[in-house]
Amino acid sequence: MAKRKAGATAPADTGWWRTGLMASVFLLLGAALVVGSILCRWQLSERADRLRSEGVPVTATVTDRAGGGGRGSGIDRIEIYYMYGPAQYHTWIPCAGVTGCHSTPEPELTVWVDPAEPERFVAENGHTDGSLSFLMSWTTIPMGGAFAAVGGAGLGLVLHVKRSGRASANQPSQGRRGRGGRRR
Repeated sequence: MAKRKAGATAPADTGWWRTGLMASVFLLLGAALVVGSILCRWQLSERADRLRSEGVPVTATVTDRAGGGGRGSGIDRIEIYYMYGPAQYHTWIPCAGVTGCHSTPEPELTVWVDPAEPERFVAENGHTDGSLSFLMSWTTIPMGGAFAAVGGAGLGLVLHVKRSGRASANQPSQGRRGRGGRRR
């Protein structure tokens, strides 16, 4: 059996290091998803409140509807066009509330446009130009929580194993006893 050099780590230590690194990535990714989703919702809600009071009302035309036809079909959304000044703006927004459109949407709806940034608006159905963002999905928060929980559990496991390994390494070896109770 080959002897290890002083200060060299055991091959098993490398695996725990990698596991700890991967667990850290999961924990940070999960935390970023949860915090990012909450901050995005807060920012868009604040913008919507501001535009309802300070925005310029404009009539937007609903030209198309997509998604929401069944499970896995995506978010029920509508395509809108509106004019502000000399330019025309176009985007998709969620159709209605969390459950989507229960009927065909009206051909027109009012949007309150930010005069400083005309591509920013809040529609009468409460949705903004950023409402279809990945971070606005209600599944992002539990998904981030799950990633963070897996990462936290992984880090906890790594720390537990490393502490257990150090504790057992500091214990004197009892050695195996052979016949007659003598140590080998």
